Amino acid sequence: MTCWHFRLRRKFVPYLEGELQPRDVKRVEEHLLGCTWCRAVLVRLRAGHQMAQELRQFRPDIEHPQFEAAMAGAGGTSFARRARSLTWGSWLDSLATPRVVEVLTVLVVAQLALLVLSNRSVLFGARHRIAVKPVALNWSEFRQLSIPELKSNTQPHVAAEGFVSDVHTDEEEGTVHFKLAQNPQGPGPFVICEIMSPQMEVPREGSHVRVYGVARYDAQTDRKWNEINPVLNIATLKQ
Repeated sequence: MTCWHFRLRRKFVPYLEGELQPRDVKRVEEHLLGCTWCRAVLVRLRAGHQMAQELRQFRPDIEHPQFEAAMAGAGGTSFARRARSLTWGSWLDSLATPRVVEVLTVLVVAQLALLVLSNRSVLFGARHRIAVKPVALNWSEFRQLSIPELKSNTQPHVAAEGFVSDVHTDEEEGTVHFKLAQNPQGPGPFVICEIMSPQMEVPREGSHVRVYGVARYDAQTDRKWNEINPVLNIATLKQ
């Protein structure tokens, strides 16, 4: 299994060269006790380090004030960079603990959940966002049917007349449902209509209307009825 303490592995070379502080030496050795991956890395580094120690050292023969000044400047810059690197390394090491990783994971999941909830209308096509523009449709092209004829209908766009009852608003979905019955009183054939557009005026109960919309059939066990869903237009008729 790969070890993700890459900042700690950067201390392996100073560890082999004896340049670490006692506190860092303890951290490295405690980590090596339980990490086979890093132990294998350290073995390879130790072999390379030993080989490098056996090579003949080379020193430039040219000694010049400008050369020495340049080396001194480079050494100062290198020291400053190394100090900054050690500061960032200690900070990132503190974030590499299992507890911190677990907390960060929970935060990321929470952010994703909030993103999904706040954008569910885009992700899942929430119906209350549907904007219907009746003026763009030609109502004369809708097939006019009686409510009983809707059972055998195969056309998508229909118009049906009836009397309104059982008007119900679904606050969560932002829709309005009502029953369109052929008979204004008593049981009889009916169709369920659903308004999705917030700009559309809801008909009052008992009114006689003609509803234009999309013909559907709801096959759920507790329903099994015909629908006009969504309703695209409602024309009020005389009683």
